[in-house]
Amino acid sequence: MRIVVGLLIAGGALAVTAGCNQVNYTSPERYERGLVVCLSGAGDMMGETERVRAGLAAGGVNRAIEIFEWSRGGVLADQADIAENRRRAGQLARRIEDYLQEYFDRPVHLVGVSAGTGIVVWALEALTDDEKVTGAVLISSSLDAKYDLTRALESVADRIYSFSSVADTVLSLGVTWTGTVDRGGGLAGGLVGFGPPDHASEHTRAVYKEKLTQIGWWPGDMVLGHLGGHLGATSPGFVSARMAPLVMGRKPETPSAAEPVRANEKRPPALASRPAEARRTDPPAAATAKKGEAGKPVDHKTAKDGKQRFVDWNVGGGRDRRVEESQFFAESGRLP
Repeated sequence: MRIVVGLLIAGGALAVTAGCNQVNYTSPERYERGLVVCLSGAGDMMGETERVRAGLAAGGVNRAIEIFEWSRGGVLADQADIAENRRRAGQLARRIEDYLQEYFDRPVHLVGVSAGTGIVVWALEALTDDEKVTGAVLISSSLDAKYDLTRALESVADRIYSFSSVADTVLSLGVTWTGTVDRGGGLAGGLVGFGPPDHASEHTRAVYKEKLTQIGWWPGDMVLGHLGGHLGATSPGFVSARMAPLVMGRKPETPSAAEPVRANEKRPPALASRPAEARRTDPPAAATAKKGEAGKPVDHKTAKDGKQRFVDWNVGGGRDRRVEESQFFAESGRLP
């Protein structure tokens, strides 16, 4: 009996301590410093906005962090009801404008997850011409990869950052079957990256280049809790390290090394940008082990210049490729 009573007392003490340590994300002093609005994915059932908010706060975002409730509670309904979603986006736009009227010139960021990125983009489109937010973050967006982001990009003073992952099976399987949140019917931008729509004008291409930054998942992100899945980028550790600095106007300390596969591109950018003669499957000359006087290969693990060290990457079909270690690690020989 004493043990049970002791456990109850200890549990109560822990609950009180947790309550005391809870962050007030909407205190008046936070609104004085700026506003971040977070939007869930379809269904709002996985606690993603709470994780994002906790990660932002842990990463030093000391502004008000609101959660905009837009979901009706059904995944398919949220994903498919474009008319209602655009209406909710209009409400979000008015909320932003009301805040900027009261707190003139304060920074404002929008952070959307999955289908919530559609609400974010449409809210940016619905802003009046004389209103702009500072920036936006799109996480695992279920918008069509060719959706025209021009108007949304023009509504941010800084940039829109899109976090994608080719390992996202929800986007590759589920959204491909149900259709993108804008009902475009193509692959999701959160899967393969966004690209200008077909026959885009030079102005649109220039806006994409100037104001859109895309960050693809890479294996090193696993140490931050992002395993490549649909909601992996909402891990508090990943949000704290990768997204909070962007919201605060700083570059992340160890940015992702991987580039997402862009829409409208037939080859990965890394290969497309290399001359044809450098894209052969044979190891490049720089990767060939130099031999010393005794005819023994140099031990790359102990080489002084980290750029001379390579790791083998076996790509399907048994072909051997050599890839610079710097493409996988922020620092040679270690994860970030």
